[in-house]
Amino acid sequence: MIIRIERDYSISGDIYPQFCTSYVSALEPYVPPTEWHTFVVTLNDHLRVAFCPWTFQNVMDGFLAVFTLYLSEFLLGSFHRKRVAALELFVQEFASAHGMKAASLRNMAFLCLCFHVTDAESIRVSRQNQLSVSVSPTLSQTPSTPLSVATTSFSDSTQVSRIPQ
Repeated sequence: MIIRIERDYSISGDIYPQFCTSYVSALEPYVPPTEWHTFVVTLNDHLRVAFCPWTFQNVMDGFLAVFTLYLSEFLLGSFHRKRVAALELFVQEFASAHGMKAASLRNMAFLCLCFHVTDAESIRVSRQNQLSVSVSPTLSQTPSTPLSVATTSFSDSTQVSRIPQ
């Protein structure tokens, strides 16, 4: 099961990424609400420091980059890159401490926090939420004439039946 926490634009607009501090009910078996709130507040503080263009470190990185023709970015690294790497490590450690896997914030373009849970309870819940389709062997082959498909819902599965036209 994948749990996705969307980016919250109401806090800082699009200047720097921030995530909503409200508790998601899907996290209930894995993370207590107070610990979740502490995690998101800490993450938001670090994101503000890393991405806000007016922090001292980011302004100094900008001046140093301009004066060295951006060679300082390659030789010394930037404060922003170091802070983002530390943030990803922070999220990974939080996720692993609670039995989850976290997607990279950079790969998600800082638009959401994605946690992947693979324990037996989440598999059971996800199977209940999905419709399973059982297809008969005759439908798995390409028919020579067009068919209409009707679905009939039962308590735990959906069956596909063949209706001639």
